[in-house]
Amino acid sequence: MEISKNQINSFRKWLKNATSIVLVPHKNSDGDAIGSVLGWWNILIKEGFDATVVVPDEVPSNLTWMSGADKIVVYQNDKPKGDLKLKEANLILFLDFNTISRCGDLSDVIKLLKTPKVMIDHHPFPDQELASLQFSNTSVSSTCELSFHLIEAMGWKEKVDVSAAECFYSGIITDTGSLSYNSSHLHTYRVVGQLVEKGIDKEKIHKELFQSNSLNRMKLLGHVLCHNLKVVADFSLAYITISQEELDKHCYRPGDTEGFVNYPLAIKGIDVSALFTEKVKDKFVKISFRSRYDIPVNQYSEQYFSGGGHLNAAGGEWHGTLEEAVERFRKTFPEFLSQL
Repeated sequence: MEISKNQINSFRKWLKNATSIVLVPHKNSDGDAIGSVLGWWNILIKEGFDATVVVPDEVPSNLTWMSGADKIVVYQNDKPKGDLKLKEANLILFLDFNTISRCGDLSDVIKLLKTPKVMIDHHPFPDQELASLQFSNTSVSSTCELSFHLIEAMGWKEKVDVSAAECFYSGIITDTGSLSYNSSHLHTYRVVGQLVEKGIDKEKIHKELFQSNSLNRMKLLGHVLCHNLKVVADFSLAYITISQEELDKHCYRPGDTEGFVNYPLAIKGIDVSALFTEKVKDKFVKISFRSRYDIPVNQYSEQYFSGGGHLNAAGGEWHGTLEEAVERFRKTFPEFLSQL
């Protein structure tokens, strides 16, 4: 994969002059976000850099096994420490997002900083004002894959130890549904192969990511599949709704609904799936979309739910009630399909 030599040289220069580095993922972090920041963190710490990961909100429990997770500063729990780390930094790395609003409350602090910023991300339509140095490529499966390509182009591949490799591998696996979507390019499998060669424990990783569920999460999944799964057969779509009351009843923790949106696609004849999750505290409805074939849910999400993402995996938000979000989806998606 081609990466600009001028960009690489600039990145090298900034790293060389950096005495304090902060790595920031997006809010509601997933496996790719945490995998990429911790993958880089492990490399930077090993190379003697003073590096800190500052996340907007809590890390999902199925990701806290990664090396360095116990050193993460959670901004919503410790704003003074997060503010201090950001103000002390002379280099900030943005991982897995490309617009400032995606880092939640951290955005208010970051906007005021004149610190050099680097963005590494695989989502389309990056904000050109976000960072003066941007590594952006939508053809890769994940930010973790893009990170490995960048590391390889820098001649740093030997610096990727087992700990960093496990983080990067986790991000690729979670962002592709275990290589079931966003993973059509040969270079994705080449990177996976090289990470496996580092000696990662694939069985342990998959167990931590997918088989370490709390009882409450499993009960929540059972509840929504039994009571909240709706099928619209005429348009080959299905969707799930989850209210704040249902989340509270099942003692919701960050990450508990991760992957729920994929379940309706297991139904024969369903090509599009959506998950609507009510977030009363944040005053919006979080929406996830998945699709098969060439149905561009990213375009739909961008047009109707202020979102975006990839062809077959996207997300959005609705600043209104859960019922309004579902009604908008049911009214607009058939029309969107008819225009394809």
